[in-house]
Amino acid sequence: MQTARSLPIIQCHSGEFSQKRMRVQPEPPIPIRYATAAIPTLAPFGTDYTPEHTMKIIGGRRIVVPRSIAAIPKIFPASFTRRPDPAVAPTKPIQHATAIDSAKFQNGNTARFDTTYRTEYINRLRNFPDQYTKPTRQFKTALNQYSVLPPISATNNNPNDTMERNSLSDGQQPQQPFYDQIVPGNDTMQQLHYNSEREYYEQQQQQQQQQQQQQQPMMNNEDPYLPVEPVILTDFEETRLSEQIRTQLGSGVTVDRLKILFQELLAYDANSTGYVHYSSIQSLTYQLGLHMAEDTLRFAMCKFVSPNQPRGFVNYEDLIRYIGKCLSAISPNQYEYQQQQPQQQQQQQGQNSPQKSAKPSANFKLNDDDPFDPDERQIRVLLNQNLKHFDLTGTIDFDKLTYELSTVDRNQSGVLNRQQVEEVVYKVRIPLQRSLIYQILEKHCRTTSKLYDWKAFVRYLQEQIFDIKQIQDRSSPVYQQYVPSRDKWLDDLQREFHEKDRLRIIERFISNNEGVRSESTHPTAWFTRFLRLANAMYTHRRNSNVSQDFVLPREEARRLFRAYNHIWDLKIDEGRMQKVFEGCSRNGHVVIDEALKQLAK
Repeated sequence: MQTARSLPIIQCHSGEFSQKRMRVQPEPPIPIRYATAAIPTLAPFGTDYTPEHTMKIIGGRRIVVPRSIAAIPKIFPASFTRRPDPAVAPTKPIQHATAIDSAKFQNGNTARFDTTYRTEYINRLRNFPDQYTKPTRQFKTALNQYSVLPPISATNNNPNDTMERNSLSDGQQPQQPFYDQIVPGNDTMQQLHYNSEREYYEQQQQQQQQQQQQQQPMMNNEDPYLPVEPVILTDFEETRLSEQIRTQLGSGVTVDRLKILFQELLAYDANSTGYVHYSSIQSLTYQLGLHMAEDTLRFAMCKFVSPNQPRGFVNYEDLIRYIGKCLSAISPNQYEYQQQQPQQQQQQQGQNSPQKSAKPSANFKLNDDDPFDPDERQIRVLLNQNLKHFDLTGTIDFDKLTYELSTVDRNQSGVLNRQQVEEVVYKVRIPLQRSLIYQILEKHCRTTSKLYDWKAFVRYLQEQIFDIKQIQDRSSPVYQQYVPSRDKWLDDLQREFHEKDRLRIIERFISNNEGVRSESTHPTAWFTRFLRLANAMYTHRRNSNVSQDFVLPREEARRLFRAYNHIWDLKIDEGRMQKVFEGCSRNGHVVIDEALKQLAK
């Protein structure tokens, strides 16, 4: 038998022999072991030359030992083999990193929780021999909802019981039945002795009725149809949900019905909270012919609930926007004004009514000609949140921002990368998140890959920053220029004859003041409801010539203002309303346009 030659470990790897052994397989009679192979000292893991190691715990530490050394036989002195004194033994056995946690171990996890060594001279290391032989406890699972046994019903319909009671002697009393999991009240004690069976059954019926009456107010009436918090979907689930909505609502009439749905849901939202109950959405979608599967509509509504609202209430504005976004692939121009009517109808309308052409108002030119984009709204919300605590009395110094950006742009090329724009923004001390800066740059300022037009960035920031209604100096020309007054909003409403156009103005006002619309006591929320009152008043206008003043008889105007004041919860004083009517009266009629502006102050 040929003995294996043991070669010393080669430390120098630059020689000819080492290179040969690394590339050429040795002949079969030479056995290859870790000690004989020419292996680099620091061989990377995962290669053919990775040494095999063994993990050992020595002195409480994990030591990595090669297999060749670990094969040495262990010879310990007699003091190591002796059992330790129980008074000095550890409190609990030191277990593995993953402690055994199974249902058969009824004492739970025995890993160390206090300390390894005890503080008193009592051996607390109890090894119960029956620890592993105890029966497994019945835990509550999905298939077994009772921890021990299902409750026994209180009603006993067994006919054999009556026969057993009849067979009882007169001296014996029928045994009191045992009711499982029924706790009697302290005020009503069970009667133990009955004179007859009829009295016994009457007593049982009375007890059952009392229990039903006591349990009725304790019932949980919370509707679990929708979750408390909004459901966050994965990208795959978002795609599948949008495909289902597109498949089920893929028709040309859907967009008009969505607008009607929004107008109808406004009537259910008297306080302008933006939330209605899901049952209202279900019934209205069915009435308007927006036939969606129940699970699809329910899944879509789960995205737009809020933990700050009562359970079951859905943000209907975001829901309708989301459905419109899903349908945008079918008709991409669905949010444009002129695309909803064919050209023939527009020509006929132009011939029939030459005094007014079907043109959108100039106020909606910027918003409605662009395709609907929920990301833009999210950017504006983030801008509002970022600049909430920022002092806007003098507003942002855009001159300094422009100067710093032009200084960084040495070649005057008009483009900078993302890092340069971020450094200038933080140098000028504008508190914007990096992610928000990146969103604005990618969406509005991108020219080429990783290069952005910094002038467009300044322009966008300048346009959007004044939509935030937090400028403290209301008399500054900046505030007057960028923040429309209440009279301006009312003038916009007065110029629109059709109600759907007026609703779009109100929708625009709500989206610009999104942070405060749910607070019914806030002045902006009050003016939102006042715009709805103005819209309701203009529905009584019969003359399509909006350039003329809208007048109503005084009594009719008073009746309508009283009704809408109560409906929209505006709390306008009756005396103030009377003074406004007296100041805006002409020949027994009230000029509604002037009255609305006076009441809105």
